[in-house]
Amino acid sequence: MQLLLYRVGETAPSSDYAARVPYHPGIASEDAEAGFGEVDYRLQRRRLVRDIARGIVDRDEACEIHPELLRAARNAAPHMGGSCPLCDEDELRLVAYVFGPRLGPGGKCVVSDHELQRIARRQGHFVSYEVEVCAKCGWNFLLRRYPLR
Repeated sequence: MQLLLYRVGETAPSSDYAARVPYHPGIASEDAEAGFGEVDYRLQRRRLVRDIARGIVDRDEACEIHPELLRAARNAAPHMGGSCPLCDEDELRLVAYVFGPRLGPGGKCVVSDHELQRIARRQGHFVSYEVEVCAKCGWNFLLRRYPLR
């Protein structure tokens, strides 16, 4: 990845959004194994919604969704009780995945608190990821991750 530097007040072209906000997929799993606590991504969410409204980030990029995540949101996930920040429909769902020993490489989609607590009682280190998903337009964003204890 090429690092791009901009002067104060200078904005990057929309195609450079990923360069300005790097994503490191290995960090979450390394942190979880090291025993770190909850990570909340609401500030990043707020920034992304603002950048979409300003035209810095393309809306289609934010609504790109894996078909399995959309299927889980439409068929199994509970309503969050809010409206989508992009399409303003009342279709926001909370999809939770748990990763850990004996859950497979794709983790396990968890649809209830009871199921989440059942997994937390098992032996091993488990990490839960909560994703906000709009079942209508495909908006999706990782809200938080936390270890199950």
